[in-house]
Amino acid sequence: MLPIRTPLSQALRRILQADKDFQNLQTIKFDFALVTNLNSVFMNAQRFPFSSEQCELILAFEAAPTLSALAQHFGRDISVVSRSLAKIAEKLSVVEKKSGRWILTDMGRKLNNHTRDSMQFQHSLAQKQTLLRIGTNREFAARIVGPRLKELLQIFPQTILNIHSFESGTETPLLEGLIDIGLDCERPFAPEIAYKLFLDEKIVAVSHPRFFKKYQPLIQGGELGKLPHLLCDRLFPDRILELSENQMEIIARFNDIATARSACIAGLGWALLPLYAVQTEIDNGELQIIETIRRGTSKYGVWWLRGRVNLKPQVERLSNWLKTVEI
Repeated sequence: MLPIRTPLSQALRRILQADKDFQNLQTIKFDFALVTNLNSVFMNAQRFPFSSEQCELILAFEAAPTLSALAQHFGRDISVVSRSLAKIAEKLSVVEKKSGRWILTDMGRKLNNHTRDSMQFQHSLAQKQTLLRIGTNREFAARIVGPRLKELLQIFPQTILNIHSFESGTETPLLEGLIDIGLDCERPFAPEIAYKLFLDEKIVAVSHPRFFKKYQPLIQGGELGKLPHLLCDRLFPDRILELSENQMEIIARFNDIATARSACIAGLGWALLPLYAVQTEIDNGELQIIETIRRGTSKYGVWWLRGRVNLKPQVERLSNWLKTVEI
C-alpha cells in the first residue's frame, strides 16, 4: 500500500528526517510554518453559525402559537426547547427573552426568510413540491383568488399554495415574514418592499337605495360632501374624487372592505369601494352606484421583499396571471 502523500505529511516527514546543519534547520522552520498555516486554514474554514436543525426550530417558532405547541411539534420537553432557543440566542439575537417569554426579533424574521428561500431552492433541486404563501385582502381573496384558484394551480405546478387573507393589507405580513408574495393595491409604504402594478381597480361611490332616495336632492346637487361618509382605508376621496377629507362628513372609518360594505348596506352612509367588491350587492339591489360621482381607479399589483431574490420566478408568474384578471 502506497503511503499517503500530502503537503502536511511530507512536511512532518522532512522535520523528522532533518539533520542538524543550518540548511536543514531553515527547512525545519519553513515546514513548521507550513504545518501551522495549514492548520489555521482547516480551523478557520467557513462554517454556518446555525445548523439546519436550529434554522428549522426558529422557523417553526415563528408559526407556533406557544412554546408548548412548539415543543409538541418537535416531540420534545418544553425545557429542552427553551434551552435550545437560549443556545441560539447566544450566537445571534434572532430570538430574545422579554418578560419571561421568548420572542422572535427582526433579525430572526430575516433569518427565516433566508431559511424559506434555501428550503425552496433545495426542494426545486429535488423536484419536490414547494410551498408558496400568497397574501391579499379578504375581499380580493374571496371574490377573485378563490374563484380563480384553478388558474393559479396551473401556473404553479408541484406547489402547495397557502392563501392568506388580511383585513388591512399585506405590508405588515410581508415585513414579518408571514407570506412570500402579496397581492395588494397601490404602493407600499415600506422601502423594503418591491412592487409591480398592473391591474386597474375600478372604484365606485355606492349607497343603499333608501339612503340615495332620502338624500337625492343633495346628491344630484353635487353636495355629497355634506352627507355621512363611510371611509375605507386606502380609498381616500382626495385621491379618487379630488375631495379633501376635511370637506367630508366622515362618520366612521374601516380597515377592511367587508365592514364598510355592511355599514353601507345598512343605509348608514355612502362609501367608495372597489366595483368587484360590490358588484354582487348591486346586482341584488342591496346597493346602487351614485352615478353623479365620477368613477375612480386604483392599481393592483404584486408586492414582495426586495431581499428575496429567489422569488423572482414566482413573482413573474403571478404578475402575468394578474394581467389577465378583470375587476
